[in-house]
Amino acid sequence: MTALILAGCSKDEVSNINNRDDANIIGFELSTGKTKAHVVDLDALQLDADGFGVFATNGATSKAFINNSAYRYNTTTYFWGWVGNKVKWPEEAEDYPINFYAYYPFSSASLNVDLNAVYIVAGTPEAQVDLLAANHIGIADRPVSSDVSLAFKHILSKIDFRVVTSVDITVEVQSIAVRKVGNQGTFNFSSLTWTSSPGTWSSGYNYMTAPVIPDNKFVDETNPKNVTGSSGSLMLMPQDLSTRKWDKTVSGLNSQSYIEVVYRMYETTSRKDIVGYTDATKHPEYSTMGSTVTGPLFVKVGYPLPTNWLMSKAYAYTVYLNEDSSGGNLIEENFIDEDGDDSGLPVVNPETEESIDKPSPIFPDQPIGFNVNVDNWGTEVENPIQ
Repeated sequence: MTALILAGCSKDEVSNINNRDDANIIGFELSTGKTKAHVVDLDALQLDADGFGVFATNGATSKAFINNSAYRYNTTTYFWGWVGNKVKWPEEAEDYPINFYAYYPFSSASLNVDLNAVYIVAGTPEAQVDLLAANHIGIADRPVSSDVSLAFKHILSKIDFRVVTSVDITVEVQSIAVRKVGNQGTFNFSSLTWTSSPGTWSSGYNYMTAPVIPDNKFVDETNPKNVTGSSGSLMLMPQDLSTRKWDKTVSGLNSQSYIEVVYRMYETTSRKDIVGYTDATKHPEYSTMGSTVTGPLFVKVGYPLPTNWLMSKAYAYTVYLNEDSSGGNLIEENFIDEDGDDSGLPVVNPETEESIDKPSPIFPDQPIGFNVNVDNWGTEVENPIQ
C-alpha cells in the first residue's frame, strides 16, 4: 500500500462524505489534514480520481467484509460514493460488530489478514509521502445516520530545518540532507501503530539540493529562519535512532545517523571568510595543487542524530551557524565547489590556513550548535460541514 501526497499538515478539515440516494448505503464522515504543499483536505480528495481506500472485517468471524474498495467523489453529481458495487449495511445481527480501516490515497493493494502493511518511503524529495490512515473499530449495529466517522492520522514523521546565524554573520547553505536512516516499516491498521521499525539504516534523503540561491542565504539572522526545501518537508519513517550515536573514534560515519549540511560562512560587512572561501583562488594550496576550480568553496559537515522520530510529529531542526557553535563535524576532507562536487582542495581554516581533519569540528572549542523543536501535528478538528 502506497500513497503520494507531499509535505506536512497544519490543521484538520472535517466534512460529511456520503451518498444520500440510499439510506442503507455505508457512508463516511471524514477528517483529514491540510498540508503545506499538496493539501490533503476535502478539496484534494474531491479532485483525486482514485479517492481513498477502505477495508472492513466482520468482528465476530474476522472475515473480510470489504476488501480494498475505493470511495471517491463524482465531480458531475457532486456526491461521494463507492466505486463499483455499493456497500450496504448488513441486516443480520450476527454480521456485527464491524471494523473499518481506511487509508489515503487509494492503491490497488490487499491488506494482509493480520491487518499489517509494509511501507517503503520513497528515495527522492519529490516523491516523499504523507501517508494517512484511520480506523473505526467495533461498530455494534448500523448507525442511525449510516455514516462511519474516520479520523485520519499522519503516520510518518515530518522533518524541516531552520538556520540561526548572528549579527554580522552571513551563511550560504548549499544543501541539507538526512543520512543513514531507515526507510521501511510495518504499520498495523488495527492499532494504528508501527509494529516493526527499520532493520537497516542506510537510506539518505535530500531536503535541499539546489545550488546557493538568495532564499538560502542567511544574513544576520538572530532568530530561526526557515530553510527553503527543494520539495517541501521530508516525510520519513518513524524510528528510534537514539542508539546510533556519533562515534568520534572512527574516521568515517559508517554506522551513524546524522544530518548533513553543506555551507560557507563569512562576515557580512567585511566579507571576511570564516568557513569556506568566497574565491577558490584564495586557498593557500590552490597554485601548488594546480587547481582550476573557480567560485566559492563550501564545507560538508555532519550533526549527530541520536533521537526518536514519533508518528505524526513535526520536527523543526535548528542549525546554529555562528561564533557560539561548532558549525558541525567535518565529514569530507576536501572543500565542496559551487556545483556540489569535490573541489580537490583540502579543508583549511581561512584565518590560520591550518588543515581540519575529519571528523573534527570546524570550531574545535565550541559545542555542536543544534537543537530540535517538536510540535503537535494536525490535532485541530473543525465541526462537520452539513
